[in-house]
Amino acid sequence: MQEWIRVISRSSSTLEVALNHPEKLDVHIFKKMAADDYCLKSMLHDPKRALIRYSIQDLVTLSDFLEQVTFENEDGYLFLKNLFECAIAVNRNKPVLFDPSFVFVSGYGDAFFFLVVPLQLEEWMFQKERIQEWVQYLRDHFKTTTDYEIPGFLVRFLQAKEFSLPNLVLGLDQLKRVFHPKRNVFFWNHKKTAFRLKEPIHALYDSSVASAPSQDHTQLIGQTIEQGAYLETLSGDQRFELHFESTSIGRSIASDIRLPEDSISLKHAEILCENDRYYIKDLKSKNGTYLNDKKVIRKMRLKDQMIVTFGGVSFRFRQEDA
Repeated sequence: MQEWIRVISRSSSTLEVALNHPEKLDVHIFKKMAADDYCLKSMLHDPKRALIRYSIQDLVTLSDFLEQVTFENEDGYLFLKNLFECAIAVNRNKPVLFDPSFVFVSGYGDAFFFLVVPLQLEEWMFQKERIQEWVQYLRDHFKTTTDYEIPGFLVRFLQAKEFSLPNLVLGLDQLKRVFHPKRNVFFWNHKKTAFRLKEPIHALYDSSVASAPSQDHTQLIGQTIEQGAYLETLSGDQRFELHFESTSIGRSIASDIRLPEDSISLKHAEILCENDRYYIKDLKSKNGTYLNDKKVIRKMRLKDQMIVTFGGVSFRFRQEDA
């Protein structure tokens, strides 16, 4: 599936790709992507070159996740069912890149985000073989200490004429009932109904090394970095790039900048970029958003060196060309 895109640069927070055939770009796909919580948040950076920037903050690739996790006690069923159901939902009307390096998982393994490539319909209309290759990868890299029947089931199902993701979910449900029958109401009510790791895992690749850009893109990427804006901790040991027209801040795993603190609301605030100017907007958070100790009631302009506080967490806003 690499014939669709090539990677221009990659960091721990951002993935930038270019379509191999810019003339096949379909900008209408972006509206569908924006309305779908299972899509990576994206921005068309350069329409002529078809450069697209995706946010991957706090996410790991599916390949990295499977490399580090061994499932037990029915967790494999819960994880795969959630993964396949999310894939079905996002793939209904959008071209999903079914590649384990471009499907992303939260560190806890309880949420999935897919890279959608905004291509014209004829380029992605039929994806059965690509989905089968993706499921084959899952089968080959699935590790378990208890549910050894799952890899065997995936092998048989890949060869079935009725192969499809919806049928795969139904088959997994039937297999689970056979190997893990409901014994009685008391114990069933105490079974896990969703998969989530106790501790998050992290990406295996070195995020400090970005893919080398092609020569004709070097200037574009350099300008983006030079003129960028970001939030940095007051100690200066961590920063969050503001690459997008809209950057969400909150405790939710779906936030572009996730702050897992009790003082932070699930959807706490939003930073907007309009004509190279940045603004902060509070999203009716419980503990408020403050700009230089002034409570944000309406959209307020951000300027270099201003202190932004979300609940009990403070950052310094930086815009290097300001």
